[in-house]
Amino acid sequence: MNRKIVIVMLVVVTLVLAVLMSMFLKGMKEAPAKNQDRAKLPTVKVEKVRYNVIASPIVKKGRLASNLQVNLSSEVSGRIVETGVPLKVGQKFRKGDLLIKIYDEDARMDLRAQKSRFLNKLAANLPDIKVDYSDNFEKWMSFFNSIDLEDKIPDLPKVKSDQEKVFMASRNILGDYYAIKSAEVKLEKRKIYAPFNGSYVEVNTQIGSVAGMGGKLAGIIESDNLELKVPVESKDVKWLNINDKVEILNVDGKVISTGKLIRKSEFVDQGTQSVSVFVKIKNENGAEMYQGQFLSARFNGKLITDAMEIPRNAVFRSNRVYVVKDNLLKERQINVIKLNDNTLIFNGLDEGENLVVDIPVKASDNMKVKVIK
Repeated sequence: MNRKIVIVMLVVVTLVLAVLMSMFLKGMKEAPAKNQDRAKLPTVKVEKVRYNVIASPIVKKGRLASNLQVNLSSEVSGRIVETGVPLKVGQKFRKGDLLIKIYDEDARMDLRAQKSRFLNKLAANLPDIKVDYSDNFEKWMSFFNSIDLEDKIPDLPKVKSDQEKVFMASRNILGDYYAIKSAEVKLEKRKIYAPFNGSYVEVNTQIGSVAGMGGKLAGIIESDNLELKVPVESKDVKWLNINDKVEILNVDGKVISTGKLIRKSEFVDQGTQSVSVFVKIKNENGAEMYQGQFLSARFNGKLITDAMEIPRNAVFRSNRVYVVKDNLLKERQINVIKLNDNTLIFNGLDEGENLVVDIPVKASDNMKVKVIK
């Protein structure tokens, strides 16, 4: 019995000592600073409001295209023959080069035969002209002598009287003459020459194939007359003017050429809600540019007076900012003049006010803050 009492007392004493030791150790631990974090004021970065003249360029990407694209088609039918300029997509050519030729030897032979028959008829009628219309005989004789089977037929002498006109018509001299002129025009249509410096963008035929009348043979573009089509947000179009100088940038942001704004669309694209503007390229540096290439255009825009530029994240609810007065945040309304990608231009505050450009978390009106010097 005594042994049990001793054991119980030992357990009780052990527990009491453990409690006392725990309380002692707890008392030795340093008490944490209460609300230490709460005592720290949020810091804000400010800028003094200063109004100046601001240049506000607009940089947008656009797609390069030729200002002039022409479809080549044949007005006569026949077999296509070699010209020296390959009928291949991407093939370059110079103004005046023979692009497409339709076999014309048979047409040339027919034209020579027509001229020969005409000379024969004219020779048979020259004696009558000399007798009846002697005052105009020399001109007809000169016309007869100037006809060359290989060259274009010269202009017909002017008829001086109604009787002479009746005579020429009755002998069908006028009809044969204009038939020859028509055949010469058709012969010329068998050759298609380049109207400008350019290249093929589409080819629908090849050497040896037969061209049909009116069929599309190829598509060509003028390589020296390029335009950059640039979609601009409708809100920014008002900053752009016709004839404004434009800088053309490559993918690395380097200026490779200049241009001029030549026209603006009168409608908004339904899908992008943008307005297309067109820049005529002046490639003075000879930079390599290709139809379909994407380049950037930097428009100077207009100079904005009495304004200031700040980061867009310094503004909330579209036109509200904070200023610091007596270490307290004060909400103000501004007049937003222009929105850029990362900044905006505004006025509406008093110069000299401390504008907050880095709004703290959970900022509110009359919040006490610490200004970063």
